[in-house]
Amino acid sequence: EPLPALAQPYRAVTTGTLAFQSDVSGRPKIYTLDLANGRVTALTRGRDWRDESPRWSPDGRVIAFASNRAHYGPDAESGTPDFDVYVMRADGSDIRRVTRDPGNDVDPSWMPDGQSLIFSSDRESRGDLYRVGLADGRTERLTHNFVGRALMPAVSPDGRQVAFGGQTLRIGQFWSYQVHVLDLASGESRPLPSSGGACWPSWSPDGRTLFNVQLDSEPSSIQRRDLASGAVGTAHAHATQWSYYPRVSPDGQWLVIATSPEHHAGEDWDLALVSTSDPNRRVTLTT
Repeated sequence: EPLPALAQPYRAVTTGTLAFQSDVSGRPKIYTLDLANGRVTALTRGRDWRDESPRWSPDGRVIAFASNRAHYGPDAESGTPDFDVYVMRADGSDIRRVTRDPGNDVDPSWMPDGQSLIFSSDRESRGDLYRVGLADGRTERLTHNFVGRALMPAVSPDGRQVAFGGQTLRIGQFWSYQVHVLDLASGESRPLPSSGGACWPSWSPDGRTLFNVQLDSEPSSIQRRDLASGAVGTAHAHATQWSYYPRVSPDGQWLVIATSPEHHAGEDWDLALVSTSDPNRRVTLTT
């Protein structure tokens, strides 16, 4: 089975293990990349189904992901091959299904205690946020018929808030994304100022900064938002490449992003690291 191709020569600038999805062998599967030595390992396999959106648990021992694998194989479920949330050990073993309701359950995000996950689902609406407990599978609905869909949740480091992308701004004939923050105690959400065209939020480890994709100009860029002051700046931009899916390293020193010379025409995405202190310092990981 082919593995994603590393940049040549591979240059290690930090340590740790990156979990990511790739369709290099067909439908998307989950891989890990050891940043110290460039070793790539396939964690999931299967010709027919899709495994997507891997997310490390807070203790680094478990990976949550979304998959439609329940609709394939000898015991396949009938109906539309929708997605559910799954978890597996860091080595790809002990895969366990977490959600089972009809509808697409996607983009899982861990609560800090590692006991539950917040995800987006269209099971009862176009798209709302839910929380599911890993021990008992109990599911709680967090938003109700959110205007334009609630997508791409990211739980804050203190577990009190969830940043997410919502298609709430009507511009011409289209709905534009905007970053919202949901307070889990009150159940109330608010849009962040100056966040038109913004989606895919990701928190800094100290909870003071949000990074997000900015779609208002092409190609897309990555923004940095200081939550105390409201200041918005550019965390990364490239003249000819789209930048997407930012995730912040545990030490806050790096952004992991996906880049592509095309957006939806081919979608040949690769991985890169970008320094959070220097927007011009980018290290290519895959080619």
